Amino acid sequence: MKKNIIIVMAIAAISFVACSSNKNVVTQPTQTPVQHGNVKVVLPCAQEGMDSDDYFAGMGIGENMNAQNARMAALNAAKSIINGKIGGLAKGLSTDYSRTMSGDARQNDVQGVVEREVTNVIERMLNDATQVCEELYQTPAGTYQSYIAIHISKKELASKAASALSDDQKLETLFNRDQFRKWAEQYMKEYGNNK
Repeated sequence: MKKNIIIVMAIAAISFVACSSNKNVVTQPTQTPVQHGNVKVVLPCAQEGMDSDDYFAGMGIGENMNAQNARMAALNAAKSIINGKIGGLAKGLSTDYSRTMSGDARQNDVQGVVEREVTNVIERMLNDATQVCEELYQTPAGTYQSYIAIHISKKELASKAASALSDDQKLETLFNRDQFRKWAEQYMKEYGNNK
């Protein structure tokens, strides 16, 4: 009889352990957005890499065995993205402004000067761009992944371009710094919305 009680208790214990282990195996997985078999990936700093009415923005990703090299790769990628977005800005701004302000006689002179100066300002501002987000991860393989987002102020870009252009002697008689700054700010706002 004692032997039967031990056997019953052993069977009950095995059944209890088996049932509880099945419960752990059957748990529901965490829901992740899936579309046709694809899983959505959320990138760090991506939200800060979106343009706004006030800023041109870019988000870059870099990976390297060295953390600093990963950061530099991400920063250069972010700069490249902004440069790609506004690459046509200098040409478009100079063409439209020269047509509006100078008339046909001086249009080519004005256009060349405006394009050169705006391009130089864009390059300087990319070097001094404001870093608004940075995240660094180390992968299981030991590499570093860096995510960096940067902003360039549209208002500051217009202001710096106006200052650079107001110093140019070719534009001296045609150029009004405040008028250009306001015109350029509006142009950049519309340019960003059309991209």
